[in-house]
Formats: sequence, C-alpha cells, structure tokens
Amino acid sequence: MYTASFLPPILMYAASYLSSIFVPVIGWVVPSVVFAFLLLYIEREDIA
Repeated sequence: MYTASFLPPILMYAASYLSSIFVPVIGWVVPSVVFAFLLLYIEREDIA
C-alpha cells in the first residue's frame, strides 16, 4: 500500500475519494458552465 507520509492523515484519507468528486466536476459541471457562458456571450447584441 502506498503511504504518503508527507501528507497529514486527514488529507491522506481524503485523497482516496477525490477522484470520484473531480471526475464528474470536470466532466459535467465545468463544460456546462463554459457552454452556458459561451451561449450567452455569442447571443449578445454587442460582442465587439
């Protein structure tokens, strides 16, 4: 088993489930926010 002795114990245990949080955030939340911003930006009347 990999032991990250340089990390505090709370972060060492938290790191095991961070991927299950970051994968949906990067895959769903970030693109949704970017697409919503781009849609609102390109639909504005005064882009230039």
